[in-house]
Amino acid sequence: MTFLKKELLDEIKKSDIYINLSHSKNYFSADMATRAIGFISVPIFTRLLTESEYGISSVFLSYVTIFTVLLSLNSYGAINRYYFENNDDFKKFISSTLTLLVLIFCLTIPIYLFFYPQLSIIMDLPKTLPIYIIFASFISIIYSIYHQILVVQQKSKEVAKISIIYGYSGFIISVILIYLLASDRYLGKIWASLIVGLIFTGYFLFKLSDSLKFYFNKVHIKYIVSYSFPLIPYALSSIILAQFDKIMINSISGSASAGLYSLGYTFGLILLMAITAMHNAMTPQIMNFFNRGEFSRIDLLFKRIFSIEAIIALGLIFFGKDLIIFLADEKYHVAGEIVSIIVIGHLIYGMALIYAQYMNFVKKMIYLSISVLSAGVINIILNYMYIPKYGYIAAAYTTAISYFLMFLFNWIFSKY
Repeated sequence: MTFLKKELLDEIKKSDIYINLSHSKNYFSADMATRAIGFISVPIFTRLLTESEYGISSVFLSYVTIFTVLLSLNSYGAINRYYFENNDDFKKFISSTLTLLVLIFCLTIPIYLFFYPQLSIIMDLPKTLPIYIIFASFISIIYSIYHQILVVQQKSKEVAKISIIYGYSGFIISVILIYLLASDRYLGKIWASLIVGLIFTGYFLFKLSDSLKFYFNKVHIKYIVSYSFPLIPYALSSIILAQFDKIMINSISGSASAGLYSLGYTFGLILLMAITAMHNAMTPQIMNFFNRGEFSRIDLLFKRIFSIEAIIALGLIFFGKDLIIFLADEKYHVAGEIVSIIVIGHLIYGMALIYAQYMNFVKKMIYLSISVLSAGVINIILNYMYIPKYGYIAAAYTTAISYFLMFLFNWIFSKY
């Protein structure tokens, strides 16, 4: 009997969903521990910061995600795909990527600085923040490169450790700085992220020291250009769908409304954490299944992953609003109205990511870009139409609609 139990356990441990969940557990625990800061910080930040200051810090982070792509031209985006080409020059490919990245920076940063006065007006942020965006974007790029390498090598425990230390050290420093600042307290969050980010950037570059050399391989550059550059519209449109609503709310309704929307969005992110964890864990598995032509295993894994995501979504739909009432200062309680809509949108987004895997494998990135770009353009149009009429609540509905369209486009492209 004991032998049978052991045999059964061994079979379970070999199953695709078990392997996925074992790595998902590490990614999710790290993401949960990091996002837990968001919930721990809610009672603190909603009492220390005004709705406007909360909104400014959130909008700043949204701009960082946009310029992370623009200033690098998404050149680092091919690293996780090249790993599965099973070539023996992966470290040299990283060197080529970093070399190209430096050359692109030399082109894009002067352009950014030249248009800085106009950008400062368009962003509708305090004057010093657009300069901080350059440093924050650089930090984000290096973090993404190192994170991609760890994910494809299935070093989920290291990802977890870095995420937790990174997140909690930033939170502690931000609280200290906010207490010390007499005015413009949003700077406490921003300065803390830059201080911690620069320290970790030094650590990441040290770990990548074998690849920190000028190396310009034409085959590598061609691969990066053919894979990453067509993904620029995809990357930007993904950001538009996830972040641009905050920017538009800030511009149309003011930073206080952006702050309320950001808080409601934060509670809806619990589902996105689970989605991100499972998809990070899934990528190496799926690529191996594709390479071996085991499509039935892919379909079964996708169904099981979506079932787990749906269960988490239901819990948040029923109890998300209560969490805001329990944790946030009273002036933020109204933000609970959008949590269920945000959750539904992210559930649909999880479905869209599943079908994106098919296009990712066959490297038909142009179709993925068309899909997300179309949904992003529709999102902007709907926001311009309805935010002035209905306020930040409209952005939650328009984002959910746009995610549904992205899912529909991805399904059609993958199917036909």
